[in-house]
Amino acid sequence: MQLTTITVSVALAAFLPSAFGHGQVHNFITAKKTYAAADAYAAVDPNSPIRKLNTYGPAADFTNINITCGEGGNTPVAPLAEVAAGETVTFDWGSWTSSHSGPVMTYIAKCPNGCANFKGDTGNVWVKIDQDQFNPTRTGFEWGENIIRMKGNKYSVQIPDLEPGEYLLRHEILGLHVAGTLMGAQFYPNCVQIKLTGTGKKSLPAGIPLPGSYDPRDTGILVQLWQITAASPNYTAPGGAVILPGGTGDWGVEQFGGGAIGSKYPGPVVGAPVASPPPAKPPVTSAPTPSAPSTASPTVAKPPTSAPAPTPTGASVQKYGQCGGQGYTGPTACVVGSTCQAQNDYYSQCV
Repeated sequence: MQLTTITVSVALAAFLPSAFGHGQVHNFITAKKTYAAADAYAAVDPNSPIRKLNTYGPAADFTNINITCGEGGNTPVAPLAEVAAGETVTFDWGSWTSSHSGPVMTYIAKCPNGCANFKGDTGNVWVKIDQDQFNPTRTGFEWGENIIRMKGNKYSVQIPDLEPGEYLLRHEILGLHVAGTLMGAQFYPNCVQIKLTGTGKKSLPAGIPLPGSYDPRDTGILVQLWQITAASPNYTAPGGAVILPGGTGDWGVEQFGGGAIGSKYPGPVVGAPVASPPPAKPPVTSAPTPSAPSTASPTVAKPPTSAPAPTPTGASVQKYGQCGGQGYTGPTACVVGSTCQAQNDYYSQCV
């Protein structure tokens, strides 16, 4: 009987990653080594420098310590990933298959007494070193999150020429698909502890606090996704500008330049983003309180006409994944235990 119980538990643990939606950084790739993350639904990996999350979902409340390194990710670990100053590192999101258009941002913080003794959830310690916001010249792949799916679920960042020491890297996707409701924005932060080597001389300037810098009413957080188009591209991601190494930090532009994605991209398109809807829509509405978790189905202002209910195509969408919406061409049938619910005309989600 005991053996049966253990067998069932192991089988359930193996199933959990595919049963829950969204995702996490699965690997941190340096010039010398690839470091694997412990899965959110598995035990802590004592050899991983990537701080373990406890969910594939977003930080449920991005005004508290969950936003620092993700749900459950505020626990320091012992290992460090060795990185040279100026090196380009890659965050591998693995099975990220959601269509959560929005910006991608990366920060760095110095661990003053070693990362094993540093949480990063107090003080102005986070310095933004890279971000990819909305780029209307990248036709069809305007958002940073679109670029991640296009590049095989990977995103690369150049580490500034900083002085040697221990640092905490924080990399995140901000999904704006249901951000028209207060607290509806979905942040997916991940943190990895690194040991920076080399002969760099720069020290980090003052940064921002996380939590403390993502205001639920910020225009980069409380926003209707369909209102941001090539004709109306005004959008500024939260967290301020890129401070180091300078410039825009737009990795997508560096990789592909402006204009439509085509011959400049060396590999196959992994996922297509949601098509940009027409610009004429009603104003943003807000929920009365910010207490509802962002994984719930929030109320979003809807256009005058409603999109028809999606018709199942035979494939199964995991819970919290996209299952419909205008311009969406993927599977529309949800896994057993969840149903496809429309958030607006352009996004339906399995809940």
